[in-house]
Amino acid sequence: MKRFIWVDYAKTIGIYLVILGHSYICAPINEIIYTFHMPLFFFLSGYLFSFERYPSFKKFAWKRFKSLLVPYLWINLITYLFWLLIGRNYGHDAHIDVSWYSPLINTLLGNGQQMIHNIPTWFFICLYVVEMLYYMIFKNCKYIYVFILAIIGFLNYTFNPYLLPFSFNTALVGMIFYALGNLSKENNYKFRPKPIFMIISLLTVIAIAHFNGRINMHINYYGNYFLFLIGGLSGIYLTVTLSTWLSRLFKERKSILYLSNNTLIISGFHLLAFTFMKGIMVFVFHIPVESLSEKIIPNILFSLAALFLCVPVAYIINNYLPFIVGKKRSPRKN
Repeated sequence: MKRFIWVDYAKTIGIYLVILGHSYICAPINEIIYTFHMPLFFFLSGYLFSFERYPSFKKFAWKRFKSLLVPYLWINLITYLFWLLIGRNYGHDAHIDVSWYSPLINTLLGNGQQMIHNIPTWFFICLYVVEMLYYMIFKNCKYIYVFILAIIGFLNYTFNPYLLPFSFNTALVGMIFYALGNLSKENNYKFRPKPIFMIISLLTVIAIAHFNGRINMHINYYGNYFLFLIGGLSGIYLTVTLSTWLSRLFKERKSILYLSNNTLIISGFHLLAFTFMKGIMVFVFHIPVESLSEKIIPNILFSLAALFLCVPVAYIINNYLPFIVGKKRSPRKN
């Protein structure tokens, strides 16, 4: 399979934005991040998909089960046990009345809103639903189906007040970006960095974030649905063209490749890294967590530290506990 270096840069930018968005960064920046960071990951996932590579739906479903749902279950189990034994006794969680079994039930139901121990993992199960639906719908179809999907997502968002299991509501919307990503690759669309268009897309994202507020895809909340679509696509264009420029400038980098290959692990464990760092701040250096609130530079550094802390976690999992991410241990070289 051909490797797209710009995708590695885009995934690295995207996963850092996920971490930064979960920090104590000020509201305006948080709203900008949430305008497009999850649509970006659906788009990139769609770009990497190929019907030619997976001619059998059964094999595709099983392969993605191992690479998405197996990590989903293992990472949730690990982080749930940490929350049960330690996490819920400190900080914000200590003041929340949640039964010990509620996170388990909501993990099985794929209800990200109530997975208090590790909300970001909602994306794993949602992406799996997106990919299964996309394979069945778009195997033999016309491009008009993307427009139909956008309308279905709008109708569901407008008239359905209930969150369906396995993030099915969000999957209907995420599939729009997934389909556009896949169609971009199938039509060999070239993302050429053009400064004027990049500036326009940045200003569009900022304006929509200001007027539309924070988006929460995991609870199927988009503010103004059509502004959300425009903001998501603008942010995707900005990130992809920026990543294309970076890949031409810096070429392939092992560090970028490593982060790109381990975005699921980073997504699943960065909140645990947050907890560890906050514990060091409070109990070792006696720095209150509130000192991070609404600060820009401290949270940028805090998020970078969390990203780097996830690297050894990824190394341990990949080399000693690969079953956590649905892989077999590679035979050791002599």
